[in-house]
Amino acid sequence: MEKTQGYTIFGRQVVYVIGTNVATVILGIIQIPIVTKALGTSQYGAWSLIITAISLVTPFVTLAFGMSIIRFLAAEKDINKIREDFFSACLLVLLSGVIFSLLFFLLSGYLATYILKNANLSTSFRLSSILILLNSMFVVLLAFFRRASQIGIFSLLNLGLNVLQVGLTIVFISLGYGLAGVIEAAIFSTAALNIICIFIIFKQIGFRRPKFSNIKVYLKWGIPMTPSAAIQWIINASDRYIVNYFLGASATGIYNAADVMGGYASFAILPVGIVLFPIISKAYDEGKLGECRDYFRYSLKYLMMFTIPAVAGLSVLAKPLLHVLTTGEFISGSSVLVFATFGALSYCFYQMFIYVIYLIGKTQIEVRLLAVAAVLNIMFNLILIPHIGIIGAELASVVTYSFLGVSSLVVARRYLKFDLSLFFLAKSALSSGFMALVIWLINPQTILMVFLSILAGIITYFGALLLVRGFSKTELAFFTNFIRNGIIGKLQKRN
Repeated sequence: MEKTQGYTIFGRQVVYVIGTNVATVILGIIQIPIVTKALGTSQYGAWSLIITAISLVTPFVTLAFGMSIIRFLAAEKDINKIREDFFSACLLVLLSGVIFSLLFFLLSGYLATYILKNANLSTSFRLSSILILLNSMFVVLLAFFRRASQIGIFSLLNLGLNVLQVGLTIVFISLGYGLAGVIEAAIFSTAALNIICIFIIFKQIGFRRPKFSNIKVYLKWGIPMTPSAAIQWIINASDRYIVNYFLGASATGIYNAADVMGGYASFAILPVGIVLFPIISKAYDEGKLGECRDYFRYSLKYLMMFTIPAVAGLSVLAKPLLHVLTTGEFISGSSVLVFATFGALSYCFYQMFIYVIYLIGKTQIEVRLLAVAAVLNIMFNLILIPHIGIIGAELASVVTYSFLGVSSLVVARRYLKFDLSLFFLAKSALSSGFMALVIWLINPQTILMVFLSILAGIITYFGALLLVRGFSKTELAFFTNFIRNGIIGKLQKRN
């Protein structure tokens, strides 16, 4: 009974984050046409490179405290230890954030001139330097809520950031601020949410002067992950710089728009990972390996239940989406979008299995896997981009993520084996095929028809999944009880 209740809570929290993430994706879809049409391919490409550069620096600033706070404080009940460790981590990240933001500011001229090949963008780089500090602090502050499984607060804060940023972006662009307005929207929204996070945390646990008494344990676990984050940047983002080098900023803008849309196929990995890692950390520390296996099995199965149809749907909708959401210049990226969805699928497998490596504390294994993947990625990018353009960059990503997915699976199963639900994956793929056929027959050409075809696809997919018996009777009963007692029951209590 207690175990079932735990799975129900887990499921409810995942639903909360999925709802938030769906809203975030919708906001992103709203933002993309506004930003791309206002900035054009060249300035949009510059914005993507600025964000990419900040994403490279941020992991070095946080020193993996975002993950280590969850790993070591998920099962902690001593409020004094929680205060001590959390505020020690916050102060270190604050100091490193100031240093890195200042360095980024001072190097802005060099980055704009020699990386973007446009000295006029140095002002934009200087303006965006503060985002390094703000983004890094936000990562650590959100970790506080994840480690306590306060997923509702976590979801609202994330949603609040995206709503505020999109709203301010629309306002600033409409006022004619251009690229500077997009950057300022990101700065103001992130600063506001940081302040809200700090207020809530102080209200929950108060404040304690940091003494750094336990910080060595956190650094020992987290520092090996710092190069991992940098190497992940090479895999996830360096292709934009290589595309920019060979093909220019306009091609980078087209590639980035298609790659971002294709990446939405992995939208479910964030909700599952956000809820899963603190729960399995707690179960593992308490010696409940059986529960760990069950959580992994359910998480992988239901992650793929959303990701596989997302890949199929986005692949069929590649051209219509780019047609209705961007300008004509971006439609040439439709093939990139298709390949990006398959890369997103492989990334989901990697992200799931790497949690096993985090649990056992062998974070250095991730560095080795990522190092090999990064070499593959750069090698294929340098070979393919000059010959087949932006499609070559996405093919390189697919090969890289496929390697990571397979290799992380092999390593993870040495330490913790769990059911991969292969029969369900096959049934999900079959149902997704039916769904893709329906969307293809609809052939949407307007934004309304795109949304209607997505709705028709969802109905077709889940209908087909029921027909091929993708769920057992026990699972159907669980879902029914979960919806009736978990979601509906909770809403009724609130009312």
